[in-house]
Amino acid sequence: MISPRIVAIMAVAAFALSGCDRLKAPDTAPETVTPQAETPPAAPPAAEPDAAELTLRPEAVSKTATIDWEAARRDLAAIPSDERTEGSFQVQSGESGAPVPVLLPTGIVVPQGAESGVRFQPMSDGYFATYPGIDYDIVVNGTNEVIGARESGDGPGDTELNYIATMSGAQVAFSRYGADYLVEFECKHVEGDTADCIDEPTAVEITRKLVIAGTR
Repeated sequence: MISPRIVAIMAVAAFALSGCDRLKAPDTAPETVTPQAETPPAAPPAAEPDAAELTLRPEAVSKTATIDWEAARRDLAAIPSDERTEGSFQVQSGESGAPVPVLLPTGIVVPQGAESGVRFQPMSDGYFATYPGIDYDIVVNGTNEVIGARESGDGPGDTELNYIATMSGAQVAFSRYGADYLVEFECKHVEGDTADCIDEPTAVEITRKLVIAGTR
């Protein structure tokens, strides 16, 4: 028969063993989870511009100018017939005339033998006239096709003479009677990149002396 003391010792030993089992470290270490870097969200696609927000650049459209024929006829009538500068060609007037009042230079000296080079040509929108010279040729252009502010009727009257130096000579532009005119001076001899056959005062003075030679 087992004594009570032995039973007590056996109970204490069993309790101790069970405690050791609970305190015993696990055979394997817990798995370590490595945090992964978060992928940044993709940027949203750029928004397409609204068609209503797009600014369209208006195209420059030429229009036919309104000609002040009454003023042109009045100025032509004030010039004696023997002083009109038609030269070696005939400028038609009336319904068969050019679509703009014809302005031509006066006092131009054409070199001897070059008279055949003087030319007047009506066009569908105006005319041009050429005068050969010693140092430069003169070409006068007139047109009823206008572009820009004047096409909306912002004053079709006379404008100041606008001198422009070019690589081949010079130009003087202006408006009169509602039409646009351009007088070109084309140098016969150009040295280097500069054409100096005519200066601004001379070009402006020749243009200022244009007189009316034909109208409708």
